[in-house]
Amino acid sequence: METPCPERVWADTGIAFSMGCIGSTIANMVSGYRNASRGERIINSFTLVRRYAPRLGGNFAIWGTLFSGFDCSLAYIRKKEDYINPIAAGALTGGVLAARNGWKAMATNAAMGGIFIGIIESVQHVVEKHFSQKKFEEMQAQTSALIEQQKQELEQMQRNNNNNKTKYGDEMH
Repeated sequence: METPCPERVWADTGIAFSMGCIGSTIANMVSGYRNASRGERIINSFTLVRRYAPRLGGNFAIWGTLFSGFDCSLAYIRKKEDYINPIAAGALTGGVLAARNGWKAMATNAAMGGIFIGIIESVQHVVEKHFSQKKFEEMQAQTSALIEQQKQELEQMQRNNNNNKTKYGDEMH
């Protein structure tokens, strides 16, 4: 179940910030370690992390906030939750973030944002379809096995009932 839009925007902002910080931490630790002299590697790594991780985390958070805001707005306006909303939200986010660089950059980044999110949505759809089909087949097999087991138990109960009738029926006469 998906969370309502106001909460989703805040959650996506926090998740995006965390992703940016974690990714930046890993990249800057490696970069700081490789580019420093032998005695300065650890210190240089942590200096780069402290300097750049919050900045990249903030950039990711801005992207996440805009994307979620556009996605929720489109869902509200269109009254639909489908694959078009996130693709359009990705395009709008890319365009807005590049607006200061002119129309050409805005159009290019909007196209790239829409394509990027479109690829993610396509992969997500294929994975969901694959796993839902697999889950359906598993459930069908489990249901068939359960029905077969219940049939066997019913037959056993009927045999026991018939045995009891003959056993007790003979004693009564």
